[in-house]
Amino acid sequence: MNKRDITALVEGRLSDKRKKEVIKWLIKNPKQQRRYNYLKARHVAQLLRESDPNYSKYNLNRRATIYKIIGAAALVTILVSLSLLFNGEQATTEVSESTIVMTETSIGEFRTIELSDGSKIMLNANTSLIYPQTFSKEIREVSLQGEAFFDIAHNSDRPFVVNTENGMKIHVLGTTFNVKSYPEDQNIETTLVSGKVRVIEEKDNKTVVLNPSQRATYVKNEDKIIIEKVQTSNLTAWRQGKLIYDETPIREVIGDLKRKYQVSISVESPEIMNYEYTGSFDNLSIEQIMALFEVSSPIKYKLNDNKITLYMKK
Repeated sequence: MNKRDITALVEGRLSDKRKKEVIKWLIKNPKQQRRYNYLKARHVAQLLRESDPNYSKYNLNRRATIYKIIGAAALVTILVSLSLLFNGEQATTEVSESTIVMTETSIGEFRTIELSDGSKIMLNANTSLIYPQTFSKEIREVSLQGEAFFDIAHNSDRPFVVNTENGMKIHVLGTTFNVKSYPEDQNIETTLVSGKVRVIEEKDNKTVVLNPSQRATYVKNEDKIIIEKVQTSNLTAWRQGKLIYDETPIREVIGDLKRKYQVSISVESPEIMNYEYTGSFDNLSIEQIMALFEVSSPIKYKLNDNKITLYMKK
């Protein structure tokens, strides 16, 4: 069984027989239970967005309450399903009573949250984080989709683990680091600012240990990890509203701009995707950024109804 089976269970596309098989499998696999909770919470949130046209207008306090409810529902769904399908058959896995919280940012939105252990996490745009309201005594564990900067409170008895939905885990005790893991991106990046972290690629159990000013880049389609020394201030400048690039593939630049600004970007000239951009944008509007593109690179643009088309100068 795999992620497709979990997704089918979340979306209610399984027969009763198959549903029973998948739930039995989940009971024996705590890691897959966490994945189920994450996907279930996102699915319910998506249904809420689609059913309520005013959803995006909710204030942050109301949205935070909604996410707590969604997280709690995801947490107990396995137990409810078990009681219905197994007629009282005893489950072999304990589930924490702590409420699961899901926090999500929209395009162009930043948010900082403080966890029960005192750790602080700043979420970049279009990012979601799932975490327990209160951590267990053994481990502190969260799930991330998107980009976030972590400032983790030191506790040698309770490691802190960041799970991504792309098969990467980051283990820390107390440190500051940045994780970028958007599903649409080709890479997953972990950048260490201070302390020490262990990055684990779960598929083949590849493990690397990072020192300060190092970045681990997991290339998804090649299934490999690249370690390099970097200028961490550049890679975490998004916290101040800045975007800094040093020979960065234009695909990544476009992805960042789409998440930061409410704008559609398409590419007319295929050769643009081979271009690597160097430059910085310090709290600029999207129009100012496009103007800088034109003077600092061979890229030109057309803007029409909040849709940007990029093409090469001829």
